Parts: sequence; C-alpha cells; structure tokens
Amino acid sequence: MTTQPDDGQNEPDPDFIKSIRAGLGYWQKKTETMQAGQAMWLDGQRFNLNEAVVQGLRYPETWQDTAMLLLQTFDFSEWRGYWYEWTAVFEQALAAAPEKETEVYGRMQNRLGQLYRLGNRLPEAEAQHQAALALAQQLVNDDLLAITYGCLAEYHEAQRDVGQTRTFAQAALDLAQIRPSVGRIAAFAHRILGSIDEFVGNWPAAIEHYQQAIQIWRKLNNHVYLARTLYDLGSVYATTNKFDLAQQAYEEAGAILSPTNNVKDKAFVSLNLGVLYYRQKDWARAEAAFLQIDPMALREQNELDLLGKFYNNLGNVYLEMKRWDSAANYLALAIALFRERENALDLGNSLGTLASVYGQDGQQEAALPLYAEAIQLLLQFPESQWAQKLLREFGAADEKLREALSKDTDKK
Repeated sequence: MTTQPDDGQNEPDPDFIKSIRAGLGYWQKKTETMQAGQAMWLDGQRFNLNEAVVQGLRYPETWQDTAMLLLQTFDFSEWRGYWYEWTAVFEQALAAAPEKETEVYGRMQNRLGQLYRLGNRLPEAEAQHQAALALAQQLVNDDLLAITYGCLAEYHEAQRDVGQTRTFAQAALDLAQIRPSVGRIAAFAHRILGSIDEFVGNWPAAIEHYQQAIQIWRKLNNHVYLARTLYDLGSVYATTNKFDLAQQAYEEAGAILSPTNNVKDKAFVSLNLGVLYYRQKDWARAEAAFLQIDPMALREQNELDLLGKFYNNLGNVYLEMKRWDSAANYLALAIALFRERENALDLGNSLGTLASVYGQDGQQEAALPLYAEAIQLLLQFPESQWAQKLLREFGAADEKLREALSKDTDKK
C-alpha cells in the first residue's frame, strides 16, 4: 500500500507522487468543461476536491498539476460563492510554487487578485495584478498579458475608474481578438466596456458591447457568463424604457440559471426583474420579485454589495407604497452594508432615498443631514449618468425641504 512520508521532509515515495498525480488528473478531467450539471455535482464533491488540492500543493513535483486544477475550477468557486474559502488556498499555492517566473504563476497571481477584490482587499488585489503584468511583460507572453489586462480592467471597473477601465479593457480586447487561446477574454472585455458605457449613459455603445459579448458566450457555450451578460443587457433596455426587450433578456437569463444552484446569479435576475417592474410602477410585482431573493444566502456567501442592493430596492418599493417604517428599516440596512463596503455611490443613493422617506413621513429635520451627505458622496462621480440624475433629484428635494422648513419657522 502506498503511504505518504511521515515527516514531509524525506524524499516522497515515487508511487505516492504518482497517486497524487492520478487524483489530480481525475479532477482535471471531471472539471474540464464547467456547465450547470457538473457544477452542481462538484458542489457535493468539493471537500474531496479540496483534499486533492491540499495534497498536490505539498510537493514541487505536483505543483503544476495542482495549479492547473485550481485555475480550471476557479469559475466554479466564484459562481457558487466559495471564493472566500479559496483565497487562502491560492495564497498557499503561490507561496509553494517551485518556479515563480512562468505563465501559470502569473495566471495564479491574477486569480488571487480577483479573490482579493471580491473580499474588498483592494490594495492587495491591485498589487497581484500589477505583479502579473510585470511578469507577462518580462516573459513577452501575450496570453498572460491579455488575461492581466482583463483583470486590471475588471479591478478598475469595480473602482468606477472610467479612464483606466477603458484603457485596460481595450488593450485586452485588442490582444484577445488575435489570440484564439484566450478568446473568452474578448467576451469579458466587451462586457466591461459595455458596463462603462452604461455607467456614463452611452446606451447604444453599451448595448453593442453587451451583444458582442453575448455572441461570444453563445459560441463558447458558456451558460453562466451568457446569463450574466443577458441581465446586463436587460438593465440597459430597462433604463431606456425598452421594457419588452428587458423582459426577454431577463427571462432567458432566468431559464439558463434555473437548473443551477448559483445563488448570486439568480439573485441578480430577481433584482433586475424587480427594477423592471419598479420602472413600470408595478409596486406589487416589484416587491414580489425582490422577495424571491434569500438575504441569508447572500450573507453566507459574503455578497454584501448585492445584499445591500436588495435592501435598498425593497426600501424604494416601500417608499412608493408609503409604508414608511418598512422603507426606513430596509434602507438603514442597506446604508450599514454600503458603509462597511465603502461603496460611496450606492451609499449616496440609499442615504438620499432615506431622506425622502423622512421628508414624507414628517421627519423633515432628520432628512436634511442625509441629503447633505448623499450629495457630497455623489459629487465624487461626475462621469456617472446615474449619479448626476440622483444629484439633480436629491438637490431639488433638499432645496424644497429647506424652503418649507424656512416658511414654517417664519410662521412661528
């Protein structure tokens, strides 16, 4: 029987190394195409997968196979919300790497950077991507360069830095279009460019980029990223009052995700459907769509920004229903989460909406500092079409409220 060394310091038994490689090969084959059925099966096997990874990282001879398995299963860990568990695994893998100047090492750095970003560890995230960029340039490796440009674009998109996002996303797209080996990077780049165009209010360009990404995802038969881009596209259609097209996009995304257990993605579909009904002033259907979301599941997966949007949107619906206490309670929950995440744009929106609740519920004095803070936060985003719209709305409401309070004071 093959056994592993007792102290881990002696030369490992070649048969034991062979058995680890066989295990890693098994998992690589099982995860080479990650579709809904395989991801759900892997859900029940992830502890066995983790054990294979732990064993593989112990020896230089099996590091490469283990790293390739980690890269291959990264999508699964992100889709299912296990990314916070995998952060330490990727840290361990990089620390144990026998060679640190390879394409695989650079790809691992990028993945760790993405994990840090998801955990809101932003300086560490950027440092990993910058290190990968330096390595790609040193190796003159265009595949790694395209991947790293895409990761940096994603990082700056999350920071709502329009200029840097465009620069890196376009660089990733230019390379990916001539490098078939990283074809999916072109889809990610189009999606990111679409997101930035949506952010600044360039709706036709956003739609074009999203449609380009969708076309690539269909060719690659990647259902989850197809669904994500469909609900991004639907968001633009909803914003521009193309409600039927938005409904179609959301329904297709929902149908794709139906056989999966992807909590985050399903929540996004429900969130977007709720916003669509909200825009059509169908408050009851909007509330019903939002309540399809399980807030405890989102919290368990550390999807705090998404959880904050859920609370915020329910608060907006209850504001329209004139259910003041419910609106205030949900908006307060959103505000607490957005403060924790240092999410200034969404925080400004929720603060201004809570001020509106107070203004209509007879708590006008309490509304004023909320409007003031909301306006200061939103001024940080001059390129955001949504932020500018909110500034106009909250500024007008604040001015009207101050005038009303001034008149009341004069009467007294």
